Amino acid sequence: MPWTSEPEYAGIYYEIKGSGPPLLFIHPPGMGHVTFRHQAEGLCRTHTVIQVDVRGNGRSGLDDRPLSMALLADDVRRVLDHARIRKTFLCGYSNGGSIVQEFAIRYPERTRGIVLLGGFSEVNSFLLRNEFRSGIIAARLRKMRTISEVLAAAHEKGEKRKELADYVRRTSPAFLAELYDMGLHYKSTDRLHRITSPVLLVYGQCDYYVHHYRYIFQKQLRVPCDVIFVAMASHQLPTKHHSELNRILKEFTEKTRAGEKRRQQRAAEAAGVDLPL
Repeated sequence: MPWTSEPEYAGIYYEIKGSGPPLLFIHPPGMGHVTFRHQAEGLCRTHTVIQVDVRGNGRSGLDDRPLSMALLADDVRRVLDHARIRKTFLCGYSNGGSIVQEFAIRYPERTRGIVLLGGFSEVNSFLLRNEFRSGIIAARLRKMRTISEVLAAAHEKGEKRKELADYVRRTSPAFLAELYDMGLHYKSTDRLHRITSPVLLVYGQCDYYVHHYRYIFQKQLRVPCDVIFVAMASHQLPTKHHSELNRILKEFTEKTRAGEKRRQQRAAEAAGVDLPL
């Protein structure tokens, strides 16, 4: 259960479990690494699963640096450096996907592929904009018990629900409002062409208000971009549809790795080099 350790930067908490190709998960504002308990449990036999607490969330610290998506992407880079992982797959849930996009744009050499769960490159719809604004207002009114209970009830049951609610309340309301406001105004659309690794978009079939974002990704990206709709699912894919999601993630990483191997073989053949079997 390590933290990043540079004295001049906020310590970023992360958990790492399993072995195999690295797969790093990033949560939406407030929810913390516990959002991905089901992924850690279900994928650790085939992947090195890394669950991160975004700065100011959960057990991660804060420093005096102005909040920006670039700063959060750099925090992810610091986690990889601390864990001695050169390159990883990344999966971002909801607004956590914005951090994943920013990381893939800024650090293409560290990115093997990205998965966005209910992802969007900007907030351009009435419903999503109002969802962010509602979060900002609630956080500014310091309604953390309400926020935590609503998020927890939407995602989990029993002890996991209580754990998630308690974890949300670790975030200060002022910082949560900052995160929501930053997410509301973030836009990667005009920089998506800078992503160089494969992209997978996963949406709940019933999560209608974000479905149109797939067209933006497909238009702007210059790399393979697949779209999967999970039947009978809404937004809460990591928790309420974890078995299906884990299967999708495993298939995506396997497919991407197979593509990498084919490209390496073609390059070796072109150079007249025999690769070991």
